[in-house]
Amino acid sequence: MEKNQLRLQLPLPVSYDYHNWFRHDGVEDACNRLALWTVHGGRIWLNSESAAGKTHLLRTISEDHPSVALLTIDATQALDASWALAQQWVKRLEAKSHWMIDVEAGDLPQAAALALFHCLERARDLQRPLIIAWRGNIELLPPELSSRLLAMESITLSPPQDDAGLLHILGNSAGKLQWDIREQVLQSMLTYLPRQLDILIPALRELERLSFEQKHKPGPAWVKQQLTRIAEALHPRLL
Repeated sequence: MEKNQLRLQLPLPVSYDYHNWFRHDGVEDACNRLALWTVHGGRIWLNSESAAGKTHLLRTISEDHPSVALLTIDATQALDASWALAQQWVKRLEAKSHWMIDVEAGDLPQAAALALFHCLERARDLQRPLIIAWRGNIELLPPELSSRLLAMESITLSPPQDDAGLLHILGNSAGKLQWDIREQVLQSMLTYLPRQLDILIPALRELERLSFEQKHKPGPAWVKQQLTRIAEALHPRLL
């Protein structure tokens, strides 16, 4: 009797390097400025209107420069008081000469926002060059933090505007999943889903999972069916 194959939950390392980084007009300014930042320093706020590769860029730079500390924050999981959070975060940063803080996109709870404010102040006191990457509504932040962000050098990233650029990023993302996928499937994603990376990348992961679990090689009809369902699940108002 044939048994269903179980997916192995192996923690495969995700590689963040320039080999799988796609450089295009929307990230050119950020790439050039961050290259100078490792030498000349400064205080920079990386932002974007949608997913644009901020995390990939920060991780690539931090892995290339041992002097850079990278702190990744999911503010929704930050449950301690603001001062306790700030102490935890600064402790993880202060051993290095350059600080990067990558904050999960979205609204920040009050405690996390105030903890970030304390981190920014501590970086200034210690004269540490600082980059903070965050995408969200700055008007909802406490005035202490919003005023500090607005005083920093602001660099905005944007995703590729053309299909070729989006296909390149999707292809790189499929490679990280160890998934050999035809470009025709990726092109179908651009047909049935909005051209937004924060929708396309999760949809690609879901498509890969379904293909594996159903032991189904993606064909046009199957891909269309699954992408329609994925679009409804990710964003019911899209359809």
